[in-house]
Amino acid sequence: MKSTSFLNKGNVAKLAVIFVIIFIYLLLQNQYSNIRPEIVRDLIISFGVYGPLVFFLFAVIRPLILFPITIFYLASGLAFGPFWGGILATMGAAVSALIAHTVASKVGIDFLPNKIQAKIIVAEDKIHENGFQNMLMIRFIPLISFDMISYAGGLAKVERLPYLAGTVLGIAPRVFAYTYLGSSFVSFSDPGFWTAFALLLLMFIIPLGVYKKLSHQ
Repeated sequence: MKSTSFLNKGNVAKLAVIFVIIFIYLLLQNQYSNIRPEIVRDLIISFGVYGPLVFFLFAVIRPLILFPITIFYLASGLAFGPFWGGILATMGAAVSALIAHTVASKVGIDFLPNKIQAKIIVAEDKIHENGFQNMLMIRFIPLISFDMISYAGGLAKVERLPYLAGTVLGIAPRVFAYTYLGSSFVSFSDPGFWTAFALLLLMFIIPLGVYKKLSHQ
């Protein structure tokens, strides 16, 4: 008779993998804490004309090594300027999101307890009702891990088109603000630095206010 217990061998193995991933994530975040955007910028521009390609390839592996995406944004602005840095960072973030979504969707949610599965299914149904708008709002809210949202979206098997469209439009304003900030990072006296800083501040405050209002409706 096939075991229906949550703690069967397959589920225990999958949970072990998740705990290992969480441990590696925490370990890597500690290791990455000493990496500054300037270091990444110097590495990218050292490849000369191939810098954009190297940057894009880095975007592909970034979610797999859980490298902080904020440093990724700032380094893009430092290396390529506010406009092209924003374009490349947005494209790179979109690719990163798709990779994380694909990886997580292969794992599935069958190994999770029934109560958690039910919550994910409810969330998935809500996203599917208005997938683009819901993903847009989730991406627009600051202080929520970009990669965790990406992996959660794949785990819940959110459809790729609304997932990707909501992701790109939801992160683009913040990405360009970060790359603009990164491009003027070398000088605090640069008016552009404070303009970008003020824009980022608004990007944090406004979504939180909207989210708080919607959550009470």
